[in-house]
Amino acid sequence: MVKGIGIDLVDLAEFRRICEGFEASCERPCAFVARTFTAAELAQARTRHDACQYLAGRFAVKEAVFKAVAPLTRGGFDLRRVECLDAASGQPQIVMDGALAEVYAEASVSSVFVSVTNETAYVEAIALAQ
Repeated sequence: MVKGIGIDLVDLAEFRRICEGFEASCERPCAFVARTFTAAELAQARTRHDACQYLAGRFAVKEAVFKAVAPLTRGGFDLRRVECLDAASGQPQIVMDGALAEVYAEASVSSVFVSVTNETAYVEAIALAQ
């Protein structure tokens, strides 16, 4: 049963500006990147041709998951705790046993499906909580 749905759109040029030119080879990311993404997300980003675009997608996912799940909780949560990693197939998937496991349990959410799409200037993500 669907419990929540969320969507988010990121302006890629603005995201690049905020990230201060984060690139795959960057060993020490800017403060925004360091506090927003998990070590595993950054590791996956560093393997991508366009790491900043990849992180923009992950940021959109975090926002979309927040919009889908937070209304189902008493106090919401810090969207930066959402972790989205690639499955073996390359499809983005939400880590359900990580920092937000208790939040998902409180919201009676057993799975969150996400999809990300990239266009020239924008990155969009949608999340479906069940």
